[in-house]
Amino acid sequence: MSKKKIKLEEIGNVNPFQTPEGYFENFAENMISRLPDRVSDRPQTVSLWTRMQPLVYLAAMFAGLALLIRLFVGSPDSIFRSSNGLNLSSSNEIEDFYDYYEDQFVKSYYDEAFYVAFDDSDWTED
Repeated sequence: MSKKKIKLEEIGNVNPFQTPEGYFENFAENMISRLPDRVSDRPQTVSLWTRMQPLVYLAAMFAGLALLIRLFVGSPDSIFRSSNGLNLSSSNEIEDFYDYYEDQFVKSYYDEAFYVAFDDSDWTED
């Protein structure tokens, strides 16, 4: 197969595409003649599955997302079995755990706010 280089000057300004004679003059009549004579007036019935399909897909997407999060994050029980050696299995132990740390947080926050506001330098005389 020979490869012939075609130069743009040899081709010139020629349009290789042509429309048949009278195509656009008779276009509307040809289109109307191809349409069916009568369009059905009765509404088309839509099945229950067609209507419920987007909701089913949405529910499946959220279920899959929840499973992926559960896979990567872990179960709620594994959160309390951390590297600190905590093994909190019952809801009472978990509640006591949170109560203890809440009390510690409140105490440290109070101490920090009180002692920073009233340090010893305010009470000494120069």
